[in-house]
Amino acid sequence: MPLSKIDSDSLSAPLTVPAGSAAAPAITTTGDTNTGIFFPAADTIAFAEGGAEVMRITSAGNVGIADTAPNYKFNVGAAAGVTSLAGAGISLFTSGGLTSNIGGVLNFRPSIGTTASDIFNLSICAYDHSGDTNADGLSINGSDGVSFCTGSNSRQERARIASDGAFLIGKTTVDDTTEGFIYRASKYLNLVRDGNPPLNLTRLSSDGELAQFRRSTTQVGNISVTTSNTAYNTSSDYRLKEDIVPMTGALAKVVALNPCTYKWKIDGSDGQGFIAHELDEVVPGCVTGEKDAVDENGDIKPQGIDTSFLVATLTAAIQELKAIVDAQGAEIAALKGTP
Repeated sequence: MPLSKIDSDSLSAPLTVPAGSAAAPAITTTGDTNTGIFFPAADTIAFAEGGAEVMRITSAGNVGIADTAPNYKFNVGAAAGVTSLAGAGISLFTSGGLTSNIGGVLNFRPSIGTTASDIFNLSICAYDHSGDTNADGLSINGSDGVSFCTGSNSRQERARIASDGAFLIGKTTVDDTTEGFIYRASKYLNLVRDGNPPLNLTRLSSDGELAQFRRSTTQVGNISVTTSNTAYNTSSDYRLKEDIVPMTGALAKVVALNPCTYKWKIDGSDGQGFIAHELDEVVPGCVTGEKDAVDENGDIKPQGIDTSFLVATLTAAIQELKAIVDAQGAEIAALKGTP
């Protein structure tokens, strides 16, 4: 029976009222007897509107709006039956979702917990009201950046924006030694995979370019494919060139080259080819980098060689050598009296 009238002259503490219910609150007002306050359990206060519960304060001090079993200090939404997550804070639930018991979630929590996955200040995720507290979603961490998680039974981090601005997929540390993808804060990509190619490029239905390389806005090369071959192409269109003249002195350059054999320090394996700075003195276009250069940490910045740029020199040298051989052949024939 609702308490309908209080005589202020006879009022004394404590004022005891019936527990009431959502349909008939213990404390209500004249003309609106299904709206008011009731007490559904020990140490619990609930508020009804139009005969339905709209808010509750539990014995644990949690407040639930449209939630009869709030597991956080403040819950808003349809979240009945949700089990507790580590820590205390605020949860904002939205109803609906893919199925009748899954909706969106916005969790605010202080940075407390026993594992890295427990420590976050804001998470937004699909929340299973039957008890799955580690569903798909987004976490914004106080010191570690932003992480993106999936997994119906356990929190599985899939991607992260690190505190330095790097974007990671499939890994949680910004390094060069664990598998995964990083777009570095210094604006370059790092792909690491163990035992398999870290990069796969596919052109589906026709032959042609697979990748393009540009210097500023000008294309300077590409990788192209057919059904059976791959070509690594450097720009060579005549329209890009001027002052074109035949190469001379190529044979002398070839003679000056110093091909050698060697062993690689890293594993003792055998190698053959050229020493970069020596080749640079003869055919500079084949070599990149500077001799004895180091980076900011004092580590070697190795010079590189692209021996494909030797092809023109070698071709011209063969032509020069052929001219010499042909001339010598003519002289020998003349000496022998051979017509």
